[in-house]
This record gives sequence, structure tokens and C-alpha cells, in this order.
Amino acid sequence: MSDSFERRSSGVERRNARVQKERQDKRKVRIIAISVVAALAVLFVGSLLLNSKFLRRIVPAITVGGVNFTAVEFDYFYNVSYQEYRSMVNEQMGDYAGSMLPSTDRPLSSQIFDEETGRTWADYIAEFTVLQMAELVQYHNAAQAAGYVLPDESRAAMENEIEQLKEMAEMYSFYYPSFDSMLQESYGVNINEKSFRKISEFVYTANSYSIHVRDAFEYGSGEVESYYVENADMLDMFTYRYFIVTMESVQESDYGSDEAFEAAKDASKAVASGIASQLAAGIETEEDFIAAAMEYKEESYGERDSTLRVYPGSWLGSDYGPWLREGERETNDVYTADMSNGTYVVMYLDRDNNEYRMAEMRQILILRQTIDTDEYLEGEDDPAYKEAFDIVDMVAKGRADDVYNLFVDGGATEQRLLELIDEEHSDDSTEGGFYDQISKDPSGNKLIEEIEVWLFEDGRQKGDFEMIRSEAYGYHLVFFMGYGDKYRDHLAEEAMRTRDYNEWKEALEPVESDNRWAFILTQR
Repeated sequence: MSDSFERRSSGVERRNARVQKERQDKRKVRIIAISVVAALAVLFVGSLLLNSKFLRRIVPAITVGGVNFTAVEFDYFYNVSYQEYRSMVNEQMGDYAGSMLPSTDRPLSSQIFDEETGRTWADYIAEFTVLQMAELVQYHNAAQAAGYVLPDESRAAMENEIEQLKEMAEMYSFYYPSFDSMLQESYGVNINEKSFRKISEFVYTANSYSIHVRDAFEYGSGEVESYYVENADMLDMFTYRYFIVTMESVQESDYGSDEAFEAAKDASKAVASGIASQLAAGIETEEDFIAAAMEYKEESYGERDSTLRVYPGSWLGSDYGPWLREGERETNDVYTADMSNGTYVVMYLDRDNNEYRMAEMRQILILRQTIDTDEYLEGEDDPAYKEAFDIVDMVAKGRADDVYNLFVDGGATEQRLLELIDEEHSDDSTEGGFYDQISKDPSGNKLIEEIEVWLFEDGRQKGDFEMIRSEAYGYHLVFFMGYGDKYRDHLAEEAMRTRDYNEWKEALEPVESDNRWAFILTQR
């Protein structure tokens, strides 16, 4: 083979190799380009899915006790838990609540709840939410195991609640363009009516079953009486007076050592105790007690009843409660009890064993128009407010007089009162204006004072009626239905029912929670 042929062959091979390499390089470029496009497509689709309301409504975000909840459902419980938590703190802490709650101006995820661990308020509310959900799941699982079906009346209540929310959305349509938008304002940006209905049925079923269990416990009259006798110290009603002699404030920064600070506190507490003992020594009657409290601190105890308390035994403070509950107590006995920042001065007045029977009544309510006190410089003390109040009160009284005349002219019977309620003469939303198990106990089913006084007047007879004016609401046409169960029996039975219900709760199957990948879709 000649040299020229070899050279030509070698050149062809080199050209072929170069062409092949170029083709391979182009193929690699195409593969890389396709891969990049595919990756971008995946990222794009993933981004759409992560922001998809559809995914948030169908993919499990958290499993609690074997029950899957989507991101939308968790958001609902999260928002409800947060609202309940704020309400609870505001109710319990009053003016101090603001310092114990997160700001409403920033996301909870940007506010630290625990400086040591770095947990945010979002973390804390999420944990609180899971606990709330776990309890509902326990009830719901127990309901399913028992074959329990949501009763018709509970379902009707659920539907009524939804309809009321829809009416509210229509009323504020200038702010909420749709029912879904109103739901999203309160429960999360991705919720809709279908999701809300599903959640509502779950919650109603769980709660309805827990109530069903509690109400199902039955007790004989002998059991009830025995329980009351054994627990009378906690169930009896105690009437007493008390005021606190407060020790002078001692600042730790004013002392060079812990020992000196503690000694100063003890000395201040001893002074308060001495003042309390001196005041107590001069008290023989209830009038003496009222005068001593006023003399000590008129700004706190200037009103005659500012020291008066009527509480069940279970409500009594641990510092003086045991003394009040002692069997040998006599009216006007006086006692002093040291506490962390001062000394109580206490006078025992009475102990009631709750033998009386609870009242039952119907009413027609004529509401007085509400006046916003914020519109007046001096609030309720403003002369202009008092004038406006008198006007709306007069209007309400005019309506009340008309209803009263219609009632009397129609025979003044229960049937006539119900007819007037059906004719929408009453502002009371209670079915038939009916109230039962009304007690004198401030911790019980208590109505406003003006009505309570009338209901429990000596000689009250079934069929008695009265138009009663209340400062808080307006005018009440009250029809007395009679007396029901003894209050002591009611208290004992409720205590037994609570005991047995709590035992049932503690015996429920414990549940665990597990966050799924879709938990990142929840809004915290």
C-alpha cells in the first residue's frame, strides 16, 4: 500500500473522527438543554403546586391519631386556637394581657415566644393547636367506634350556624365579596365552603358525642345525697367579708444582699400583719367590719358591698378557706391570714347548704338600644350620655308597655306569652324565652340580679308575672313557671358527672401526631 493512500486514509479517518466528535458535542448540548428545561419545568410546576389551593385542600399535612388533616384544615384549627388563646388570656389577665400576647402587627413566625429555645409564637400556637386537635380526634374516634351518628338537632344547629355566617357575609358584602372570602378572613386564605362544612361536621360530631357521653351518666337519689354530704365543704355556699392589708413594697435593688432583702420583706409583712390584727381586734359586728375596711383603704373599700363575697366552698382561697369551712364557725367570727404580699382580714357570715329549689321562667325581652360610651368624653358620667340613655330607655319602655297590655288583655297566660313571642315581640333569642335551673349561685346558671331577686321572693307562685326593668338590657316581661330540682342535688349530680366524664376522657386511646411533607403548605 502506497504512502499517499495511507495519508489519504488517515485524513479521512481524522475528518470522520472530527465529525463524530462534533455530533457527540451537539448531542450533549441538546441533552443538557433538555435537562435544564425539564428541571425548570419541574421547578415551575412544583412552585405552582406548592402554591396550589387544590393541593392544600387534598394532600395530608398532618396526621393526628390516624386522622389525616390537610393544610387548609390545619389552618382552620390554627386560627381558631389562636383566637381562643387570645380570648382566654384577655379574660384571665385583664389589663395585663397585652404584655403576655404577641403583637397583631407582625407574623407570629417573626416573634419569639421563648428566648432560651428560640421557639416562635407560631411554634407555640401550632403546638397548642395540635393539642386541641388531638382531643377532638379522641372524641371523634370514640364516636366512630361506638357507631355514633350526628343527631338531627346537632346537624340542624350546624346548618343554622353556617346560614348565619352566610347572612353576615351578605350584610357586609361591601367588605366580603363572597362567603368564601369571609371564611378566609378568619380561618385561612385557602378555605372554602366545602372545606368549612367538612371541618364543621367533624367538630360537631366530636363535641356532640362527648356531650352525649357526659349526659348519659345516671345516678340514684341516694347516691346524689351521699355525695353531697361527703363533699359539703366544697359544695355549700359561704357568705363572708374580707379585705387585704397590703404590705409596703420592698425593692430588691435597695439592698446589698439576699439576706437583707428577705429581712426587709419579713419586716414589711410583719407591719401589715400587725395592722390587720389591730383592726380585727376592734371588729365585733358586720357594721364594724365595713367601717374598718373603709378606714383602712377607702378608695378600695368605700362601697358598702365591696368586701362582700358569696362563693361555693371550692372557690375559697387557700389562706382562709379552711377556717371558713370549719364546722364550729359562728356569724361575725373574725380571722386574719397572712399571704404573700399582706394579710387578709375575714369575717364569717353564713353557710348555706343549697336546700332551695331552682327557678324556671319564660320572658319577653325588650332590648334598650345600645349607646357607645366612647362617643362621650366622660363616658357614662357624661350628662349628654345620661340624656341619650334616658331617651332610648323611654323608647324601650313604650314598647314594653304595649307588649304588657297585649299580654294582660290576652289573658296573661303562658300560651299568650308564647303567642307574642311567635309574633316577634321579643328580642330574646332563646327558644320560647325559656330558662330553667336558675340558681342564686354566682357560679351557676345565673340571670341578672333584678330578675333573680323577684324569682326567689317569698310566696312566689306559678303563673306570677311582672315587667322588670334591668339597667343592663332593658325591660323583661317575666312569667314564673315554678321551682324545679333542689340546687344541692343539681350541684352533687353535676360534680359526679364531671368526675365520671373526666375518668372517661382519661381512659380514651392516646393519640400521636405526625407532620407530613405537605405541612410546609400550612400558613403559620
